[in-house]
Amino acid sequence: MKKLLESNGKSLPLLNYKLRINFFLILIVLVHLGAHANEIYFFKIDGNIKYSTLIQVDDKLSQIREVNGVVTDDDGFPLPGVSIIVKGETIGTTTDFDGNYSINVAKGSTLVFSYVGFISQEILIQNQTKLDIKLTEDLAKLDEVVVVGYVAQKKSDVTGSVARADVEAFADQPNTSIVQSLQGSVAGLNVGAVNSAGGSPTIEVRGRNTFAVDNDNKLVGNVPLIVLDGVIYRGSLADINPADIASIDILKDASSQAIYGSQAANGVILVTSKRGKRGDKPKINISSYYSIDSPANRLQPANRQGYLDNLRRRFYDQAFLGPNFTEPNPNFDIVSTFPYQSIIDGYNNGTDTNWLDLVTQDAYIHNFNINVSGSTEKTNYFLSAGRTEQKGYVRNDNYDRINLRANFENKVTDWLTVGMQTSLTEGDYSGVEANLLLGNLYSPLIAPYNEDGSLNTDPIGIDRSPLLRLEIEQLDKRLNLFGNFYATFKLPIKGLKYKINHGISYRTHRDFRFDKNGNNFEGTASKYNAFTTDRTTDNLLTYTTTLNDMHNLDVTLLYGFEERKGENTTAESGTFLNKALGYNALESGVGQQFAFSGAWDERSIYQMGRLNYKYNNKYLVTFTVRRDGFSGFGTETKFGTFPSLALGWTLSEEAFIEKALPWVNSLKFRASYGQTGNRTVGRYDTLAQTQTDFLYVFGDKPAFGQFISSLGNNDLSWETTTGLNLGLDFSILENRLSGNVNYYNTTTEGILYEVEIPRITGFEKITTNLGEVANKGLELSISSLNIQTDNFTWKSTVNFSTNKNEVVSVLGKDDDGDGKEDDLIQNNLFIGESIGAVYDFVDTGRIYQIGDDIPDGFNPGNRVIADLNIDNAISEDGDRKILGRTEPAYRFSVFNEFKYKNLSLSVFINSIQGGKDGYLGQNTPTATEYRWRSDNASTYNVVNEFKPWSPANPNAPHAGIFVDDPNPVTTRHKWSDRSFVRLQDVRLSYSFPDSLLKDTFFDQLRIFATGKNLATWTKWEGIDPETGAGFNLGARPVMTSYSVGINLTF
Repeated sequence: MKKLLESNGKSLPLLNYKLRINFFLILIVLVHLGAHANEIYFFKIDGNIKYSTLIQVDDKLSQIREVNGVVTDDDGFPLPGVSIIVKGETIGTTTDFDGNYSINVAKGSTLVFSYVGFISQEILIQNQTKLDIKLTEDLAKLDEVVVVGYVAQKKSDVTGSVARADVEAFADQPNTSIVQSLQGSVAGLNVGAVNSAGGSPTIEVRGRNTFAVDNDNKLVGNVPLIVLDGVIYRGSLADINPADIASIDILKDASSQAIYGSQAANGVILVTSKRGKRGDKPKINISSYYSIDSPANRLQPANRQGYLDNLRRRFYDQAFLGPNFTEPNPNFDIVSTFPYQSIIDGYNNGTDTNWLDLVTQDAYIHNFNINVSGSTEKTNYFLSAGRTEQKGYVRNDNYDRINLRANFENKVTDWLTVGMQTSLTEGDYSGVEANLLLGNLYSPLIAPYNEDGSLNTDPIGIDRSPLLRLEIEQLDKRLNLFGNFYATFKLPIKGLKYKINHGISYRTHRDFRFDKNGNNFEGTASKYNAFTTDRTTDNLLTYTTTLNDMHNLDVTLLYGFEERKGENTTAESGTFLNKALGYNALESGVGQQFAFSGAWDERSIYQMGRLNYKYNNKYLVTFTVRRDGFSGFGTETKFGTFPSLALGWTLSEEAFIEKALPWVNSLKFRASYGQTGNRTVGRYDTLAQTQTDFLYVFGDKPAFGQFISSLGNNDLSWETTTGLNLGLDFSILENRLSGNVNYYNTTTEGILYEVEIPRITGFEKITTNLGEVANKGLELSISSLNIQTDNFTWKSTVNFSTNKNEVVSVLGKDDDGDGKEDDLIQNNLFIGESIGAVYDFVDTGRIYQIGDDIPDGFNPGNRVIADLNIDNAISEDGDRKILGRTEPAYRFSVFNEFKYKNLSLSVFINSIQGGKDGYLGQNTPTATEYRWRSDNASTYNVVNEFKPWSPANPNAPHAGIFVDDPNPVTTRHKWSDRSFVRLQDVRLSYSFPDSLLKDTFFDQLRIFATGKNLATWTKWEGIDPETGAGFNLGARPVMTSYSVGINLTF
């Protein structure tokens, strides 16, 4: 179109009113046409009409064309909601659910394609009318929104140490617990291995902050806080369906954790479930996999011949002729060593039973999930159902889970949004497992069944059949109902919102058992019922504003409370006259009828304020303060206050950095300092407690009495952790290399610990706050885009972390007057050493041989222990020293993903290393299994991996078996390095291209195969270095898994 008007800089005389009205209409039409042609025109009428004030409609209008296409990711999956704008103008559109778009644009214009989490692309428009775009994931993900507790922030604005786990990278692995997917994948987050059906792994963030122990003297109080959809979650992690999870964020430093105050010192894991996305059309997704599992490594019991050979080694002084005991004794009668008739019968009958096969089963996992998600104009929704069936390694180690979820959000009005996130989980753990320990130990000469086919229940006098437990009838079901209901109000002041959350969790546990063989085959039964309710209400006020395009202010205020209640009842009965109804008729048991019950409750209230300030996109400040009150603490210390401050400096926004380092895309320095708390105390530990029992006798009848069983302490309070974190986030080389580095140093004081008190008080111990523990470490995470072409992509992620733990103080006493605080040796607490310090004898690596000068208390075949104080005697007081620690020196992992067209391969390697003297574990066969040392040792089998000393094998790696060895020194453990490198996860997947699916009702179709725990490289002997199971015959092995699956959307 040629120029409609030409300006000559002159004014027209004022037209009459009617002419002006008509001219207005002409101009309005022109403007309307221009707008529809993606051209905007401006004009001005000020009495006279000036041609020069009308923007010319140029020849560009004639070159406008429609451009359309599809936007996908690297895998070829369509991306809905991608923003497409004409650069320098306000014209734009977004892709639909299938990634399609259409826009009118003029030749010579530039289209900008942008999507959160992906690298933006700019395309110059020439003669294209069809333009398909493939967006590449942005490894730096600066625009990614991460959850930081109660609210969310852009990753670029975060000042604390917050890590987002890549849940998609491990989504296809056969993990029944969502946390298993995090194993080794996040620096500073330590997740243990799972080796039982429906089990949850141990979790630790940045080392151990406390040396508090439970009644069994086991370390406690180091579990991180789990928050699900904004509500503190107290249920089992195994109840959360991994297929329902959208993201997992980990808060690691005091600044990010302070928002949760007294429960955050051990870290916070924020789990967010999926929801429908606005603008999405309804879609149905179905996924399923089947996994075959087998032990990655296990101990193998000896067969009949191996068992007999071991007996000859064990009784070498009878089976062989002296003095060297290498020549067989022809008069030795091996039957004379058998203590039970069942073993003698098996010897005579040629019995060769593989007990391990009898107590184990074929392990597998079968998983199926279906979900429906989408949105309407005002409502988004996500509905899902799932079923997981798992059989573990040991017989009757079974788990069956059903999951239901319904997430809704509705925009009721412009100022009110309501929503709910609800789930139901039923876990079925029914069935008592076979005895794996005795399955490894039972003699292969023992027949498992009698001649009539019945179970041989008691073939030996001290340990009943490993299969006997399988005859126990058990129902073990656990129900978990979780709901979070919320409403968000936009208040009249711009940027001001009020949100109320009400979370409720209701859990039940039913454990019913009937053992027909119990109580000398007269039968025993029990019923256990437990109910737990958690209620949380949060009132949240947020205010966000921007002043002069330079000052960004974000304020969060919180007031909330939590109430938890629980109760349990146990009923028991024995000596059943009629066993037909089992635990459903406890009244049928005429003896041993007992009932027990309990109840508890606890309450918390809290207030929190957080201020985020950003100036000119360069300088960031976050200040947080939280005040907590907990019913479980003393009357003098019900409340605690936990402040924190964090600063951030985005150096890449500075002009001098842009000029000096043009290859830097993003560079941010972070520093934080603050305090958090830890509730290690029990809910009633601050109170004096009483117990009742039969304490008196009146005449010939016992009578109940009541007595004070523990002292109270009204001064008990939180353990307080104070921490410094320094961090650097970076992205360079067009975001092809990105990552972060964090250094932290924390100190925990006021550790809750039981101390001994004079017995004249009538008590032995009292719980108090004492001691100090320090942790410091370094974390590094780097992601790289190594190769990217039209058809091939190679991405990598490397994580590295190290943590040093130190006991700074315990009791603060210096009784020996050496100027240094005394160690608490009996509790294995040493000043200046780690909580996991190993204090033990020094094993020289040698074994006493026949003819050696052997000290009193030792025998040939015993390990040689170093005489450190050179007093010709081995004693605990003089010959032990610090050998190292159980904590590792460092951890690392490497993740590689290769994509060629629609084919994808990912490989994940995980490693834990002990360094010089770290990551030590106990690994001595004869010390682990006492039955190999008892006077009944000939009753039991050994494993092939156990290679004990004998005169015929003097260079054997393990100490020999000497029957009824009384010396506690010779039966102590040898400590070994548990370091390992593991090929943990491998996934191969193929996504069918759209061209193959266009004539089907599938929008997406992907098939995959995975492998888990495929190979482990280690010097550790025994079952597995990560679990620390060496020759623990009752320990389950880590499983190797092979799975195939499918994921489809329509």
